[in-house]
Amino acid sequence: MPSADTLLAIIFLAVAANLIVGATVLLAPRFRDRSRSLDSDPAFAGPDRLPRGGLSADGRPVGRPAIGVFGPLPAVMSDPGTGLDLGPSWSRWLQEEDSRVRRYRHPATIVLIEIDGLDRLIDRLGADAADRLIPPVAATLRRYARDTDRIARLSGRSFGVLLPETDEVQAINFVERVRTTCDLWLASGAIALRLAMGWAEANPGRTVEVALGMAENRLNAERRSHGRLAATDDGERAGPPTRAGQTV
Repeated sequence: MPSADTLLAIIFLAVAANLIVGATVLLAPRFRDRSRSLDSDPAFAGPDRLPRGGLSADGRPVGRPAIGVFGPLPAVMSDPGTGLDLGPSWSRWLQEEDSRVRRYRHPATIVLIEIDGLDRLIDRLGADAADRLIPPVAATLRRYARDTDRIARLSGRSFGVLLPETDEVQAINFVERVRTTCDLWLASGAIALRLAMGWAEANPGRTVEVALGMAENRLNAERRSHGRLAATDDGERAGPPTRAGQTV
């Protein structure tokens, strides 16, 4: 005959099993209905429930945040449209590189790239036309980058590239290859576009934060220069004004 302790253990296990079965019966329909509603939602694709799309050319997110059975899933860390990492990864890379530069005293160069003139293209042909330009630019960045370089999509029209173990002089080779390749086809479209680029070196005497600010200043200077050139081109196409204030 089993002992009292054995009987108590058997009773405890039986009660626990009944509680588990009861909870499963009560909650299973709710989870099944929620899962079915997610499967039918066109904003989600695949078993990971990742939102389709990415960033549009004007910086708007495409798709909706992923939501699982128990609430929001972790934010998507890469852009589905290009496969590039996004802003959070970029910030982490800069922090890590700053530590490496200070510790090993080796340079690194930050390159910022923006498709300049995209607003004119969106105004005339729509955001879809602008969106089609993003993947080729991303592919060009990958083509000329090394395996150790880091590339991120920072907004709808801009990218960041981190070049470890690279000074400014060495970085110019990368910058000019990307610029020459992209500007060749960007300028041939219905709306002439070009890349605005800024770069600066981080080294033991210059932190990554300072280098980032210098790269932004150089990018802004190129953008202003492009704006003046675009205004000159538009004026030449319009022709000289007549005495009546009209063009001929």
